[in-house]
Amino acid sequence: MTYVLNKITECDDGKPRMREISKIEKVVVHKVGDSLGETGPEISRSFKDTSKYAAGSYTGGQMPYTFIIRKDGTIDQCLPMTDTGPHAKKWNSSSVSVACIGDFTKHAPTNEQECALIDLLTALAGYGLTIHGHTELPGSSSDPKKQCPGPHLDLNAMRNEVKYKLETKRLEALLDVGIKI
Repeated sequence: MTYVLNKITECDDGKPRMREISKIEKVVVHKVGDSLGETGPEISRSFKDTSKYAAGSYTGGQMPYTFIIRKDGTIDQCLPMTDTGPHAKKWNSSSVSVACIGDFTKHAPTNEQECALIDLLTALAGYGLTIHGHTELPGSSSDPKKQCPGPHLDLNAMRNEVKYKLETKRLEALLDVGIKI
């Protein structure tokens, strides 16, 4: 299945938080409530609001997510890979973030989201990045009860699927050049 990848420049606030691509070691998977929007640009606008109880109060008005996966499986790239979004505290500088729209403490992601997430994670893991849920990383949230992305988004199953896809691609590449297995 092929997914749409939108590169959305309007989400980038232009504040320099650059890092070398070689410093990126992890992909951190998040959930983002659909009350913040249904697309990368809408969610970015929600984070620009820095009032006390707004999403942007936690990020200083900055877009935290490198990628947003919409419910229909469309992927919005909201920040360049070299930009450090404020999404997982001490892990920000060594990770890129992927947020799926929805609350996975209450319901599962759509099939389209799961497929798009697996494909995106496979592409990123192909460069050696490890896959983590937001609250799997120690010190990534101020809220000790937070569940992100949530129990209805099975990251262990996704990691296994990504591993399988990477191994299959390697085997196919060997066969394509005539190596016998």
